[in-house]
Amino acid sequence: MVLTFSSGLQSILDHSSDLIFAVENHPPYKLVYANREFKKVLTDDDEPKELKDLGVKGENLDAREEFIIRWNNHYYTFLMEESKGESAYLFHKGRKISTTNPQYLEIQRTSAASPELYFEQLLDRLPAAAFQLSMDSTGKLRFEYLSKKIRDLFNLDFVESGDAGIEYLLSKVHPMDVGRVLKSIVHSTRVRENWECEFRIMPSDEDMDPVWVLGMAYLDDTETGVKWYGSVLEITAIKNREQELLKDKEHAEISSNAKSDFISTLIHEVRTPLNAISGSVYSLFEETHIDSQKPLFNTINFAVDNLIVMVNDLLEFQKAQAGKVFIESKPFGLRSLLAQVVDGFAYQAHESKNTLNLVVSERLDVEVLGDKVRLAQALNNLISNALKFTSAGRVDVTATVSHESAHDLKVYFEVKDTGKGISPEDISRVFSEFDQVGYSFDAKYGGTGLGMPITKKLLELMGSDIKVDSELGVGSSFHFELIFPKVAERQSLDAGNDTSTREISPSTKILLAEDNDVNAMVILKMLRRWGLQCDRVTNGLEAVEAFARKHYDIVLMDIQMPKLNGCQAARMIKSSSAVPIIALTASSQNECYLSNDIGGIDRFVHKPINAKELKNNMLELIG
Repeated sequence: MVLTFSSGLQSILDHSSDLIFAVENHPPYKLVYANREFKKVLTDDDEPKELKDLGVKGENLDAREEFIIRWNNHYYTFLMEESKGESAYLFHKGRKISTTNPQYLEIQRTSAASPELYFEQLLDRLPAAAFQLSMDSTGKLRFEYLSKKIRDLFNLDFVESGDAGIEYLLSKVHPMDVGRVLKSIVHSTRVRENWECEFRIMPSDEDMDPVWVLGMAYLDDTETGVKWYGSVLEITAIKNREQELLKDKEHAEISSNAKSDFISTLIHEVRTPLNAISGSVYSLFEETHIDSQKPLFNTINFAVDNLIVMVNDLLEFQKAQAGKVFIESKPFGLRSLLAQVVDGFAYQAHESKNTLNLVVSERLDVEVLGDKVRLAQALNNLISNALKFTSAGRVDVTATVSHESAHDLKVYFEVKDTGKGISPEDISRVFSEFDQVGYSFDAKYGGTGLGMPITKKLLELMGSDIKVDSELGVGSSFHFELIFPKVAERQSLDAGNDTSTREISPSTKILLAEDNDVNAMVILKMLRRWGLQCDRVTNGLEAVEAFARKHYDIVLMDIQMPKLNGCQAARMIKSSSAVPIIALTASSQNECYLSNDIGGIDRFVHKPINAKELKNNMLELIG
């Protein structure tokens, strides 16, 4: 049979640059047409008469597949479609393939000749090693199929599919990973989920490192049992890279911690001269001076206060970055705390010609559990910022109850100003570290740019989130909510402890342990101004020895001292006496807790020393 087409189509096919041929659409699929280009290929005397002569089995023909045909050691690719009008299969768009990998073409050629062989060869050449695992009704696990690649991976060349039990393959797994593999299989079986596990395979050569692999399988729950269809992919290079990244991360963390420790140490050291300046200014204010000196003292005091704020911001930022900020839960009065915070800004409000108002609900005249220091710090930052960017305007600090239950109190806090305001595009920068809206370090808008980021972090640690509403040229509102547990019974924290008009008895015996001469000079001048006498030692060991020789009513103890630090000395003193001990430190109480045993310390006063704070603590402890 010779196939003929319509004259127009026949001419197109004959003159096409593609290779085209046709066979009958029924066995034995005789060759019935070849165009001129294909005839050029068939130069051999033994021309093909049927499709099988080209290496293609007719019973596997599928118009969706690409066919690879080999003739005279050359390879050609064809697409096939059924030509129903002529009762034939037309192979068209033929092209000669140039390749250096005839093995690949062999796989393609066998796609039509033998699907089973095709898929087996395909699986062997995939990056992952394929397997089929089954579990029968008795719970026995057996591999029904193992690809050549998986046999090579597990060194199982002599094991046939169906003969490999799970126990034998587990013997090839690294001993440290056997439990993980079994546990993952049991979990997959129990919850009927797909299986996934990373583990190591022991190499055949003991001098070689184990091979890391990732196993994944799809679970099929059938009536006869459970089957897993999966693959194992070698990931040794990935795991090695992970280890390298972990080492790099550890080195980076060590370097970062070293830098943080250096900065923290530097900041702590800066506090020593600041303490001396602050204490000296306090002493000068208390002494007789001429009126013309007062503006100079105020200028020095203002500069020192600004330096202290910036140093504290940097230190707080370092602690926040290192995760060393902790939130305490102690009873305090909300209304009294708010009054103290706002009163502390009376001078700044006066200097900036602003009206500073405190609006507090009467329902907040209660005691709650929380961290009064961190809350005050957050409010201080917000109020300071509001006064800084407002001139001859108004700053309102508001606190109201937004929800109350039998045990908790939700409080709404707001700091609102009539200042310059913030544009919408700049609001996201407000809480950016080391950034300022209207960036400037002049006297009016100076600072580190860390106050607001620290405030946001503190509020997040207390379970809240600060929000901002602002309009350029109108003003800004910063607000947040906090939940406080109520104190079961009201305990007046100030009853009987009002120290505002009381003085320390001149007969009080005081021991000061301070190794820094400048700090010691400042503290001794404060004490003498109050009419008190004090003995001084320069390290913790001398403090213990001095206390053993003489009775003291109170001890002022520096923490960082040679020979014996303040916490160790306090613990030794407290082992034989109940004398109150006040720690004088540039670190926070939580930092001291992390690095020392603070069981012997009764109170903490932070450097630079605030004279009023020190005096109040001494009065509360010794009466």
